[in-house]
Amino acid sequence: MADYTDIRATVGGSDSNSYVTGEEADTFAELQSWETAWTDKTESERTIALINACRWLESIDFGGTRCDPSSDDDDLPQARVWPRSDVACDGISATCELIPQAIKDAQILIAYNLAMDPEMITGPGGGAGSGAAAGTYVSKNQLGDLVQEFSAFPSGESSKNDCVTCSTPDVLAKLPWLKGYLSCWIGTAFGRSRVIARVRS
Repeated sequence: MADYTDIRATVGGSDSNSYVTGEEADTFAELQSWETAWTDKTESERTIALINACRWLESIDFGGTRCDPSSDDDDLPQARVWPRSDVACDGISATCELIPQAIKDAQILIAYNLAMDPEMITGPGGGAGSGAAAGTYVSKNQLGDLVQEFSAFPSGESSKNDCVTCSTPDVLAKLPWLKGYLSCWIGTAFGRSRVIARVRS
């Protein structure tokens, strides 16, 4: 069973799986209206929610450049997309020695929502947002000779999985207030048109 010892929150670490510790999340929750709902969850449930929240947070395109190498091994890259450099927000410049507080707070807020509803983002049968048209999902991927197939959700389910736009990360489609919360850390990276080339190797 998972617990807070499974959370690795070393800044820039080669095996980090979170930007915050369990204790930091609990301290943040102490000043929220939902503290009781959070602490009523088991430590295992909170741990899983925090680790998954970090993964979902990393589906967002952030400004700047990922720091390299990791802070604990010069031969390995850092495991997470933060810390970053070459980006600033509200007068604060990102450095390779810190995680911006807004990033840490956003992870905790996503984790709270996931703890309350673990399928909030994925929904039944997966979700759109990975190149699929609204109402469909990627049903097959293949790297060699590059094959990608899309399937429609069963009748009646597509409306539950429509994306805001299909380039919108699922976490932002489900929690749109995050865009304002993260503000200029994502800046023009979110919402700008991107063309992803699919190249046959």
